[in-house]
Amino acid sequence: SLLYLFGAGHVSQHVAQVASMVDFNVVVVDDRVDFANKERFPAAQEIIVEDFHTVFQRLLFQGNEFVAILTRGHKHDALVLEEAMKKPTRYVGMIGSRRKTKLIMDHLRDKGFDENALRSVHAPIGIAIDAETPQEIAVSIVAELIAVRRGKD
Repeated sequence: SLLYLFGAGHVSQHVAQVASMVDFNVVVVDDRVDFANKERFPAAQEIIVEDFHTVFQRLLFQGNEFVAILTRGHKHDALVLEEAMKKPTRYVGMIGSRRKTKLIMDHLRDKGFDENALRSVHAPIGIAIDAETPQEIAVSIVAELIAVRRGKD
């Protein structure tokens, strides 16, 4: 399964590692070359350094792709979510507090996005295991990816 990881921070590093262990093909996308590189993401199949806004024009979406949105901020998360919502996907998840999630969802609602489509977004991302460290958060995210891949939703 193809997993697009948007954002190349600490949590993404661990998600890439754990996800590749369970046979996800990981593609890391970030606009910062000092974060998105082979040294930080040895398990990634591909690393794309490009602006979040333009990268969607060249990413392939056929409806089976998994998208995890773990960028460095609210503004980037909202942008990536909006672009991802326009594509056919198997899974879209976004990191963040319930408050941030609600703000972003309200913003997309105001832009006319379908309510059912918005409800299908896994946000906050990951299964609820009271994860605190980047490693624990990564495990909770990948557990959710596995559940969706196996048909549990």
